[in-house]
Amino acid sequence: MSSRSIRTIVIVTAVIVLAYWAVFAWMVYRSPLAYEAIDFDHDGSVSFNEADYASSFGMRTIYRDGAECVEYFAEHDGAALKLDCPKKP
Repeated sequence: MSSRSIRTIVIVTAVIVLAYWAVFAWMVYRSPLAYEAIDFDHDGSVSFNEADYASSFGMRTIYRDGAECVEYFAEHDGAALKLDCPKKP
């Protein structure tokens, strides 16, 4: 192999790895959950699938104890991810 081919392979590999981590970081950032809460299987790390699941969400208004709250839910299956209700004084 020529040095040009090796350099091309190294650059392409680096771009793929950086793209993977950039997408992963964007999904974690986009999620309404804290990083620790995205670890759904509680194994101590957030997988790409967990980040993808948490970053594909919708929002709906629900009422709890007379207060208007916003529930974040997974678009994949509709499961509740997070509930934000106004703080009581």
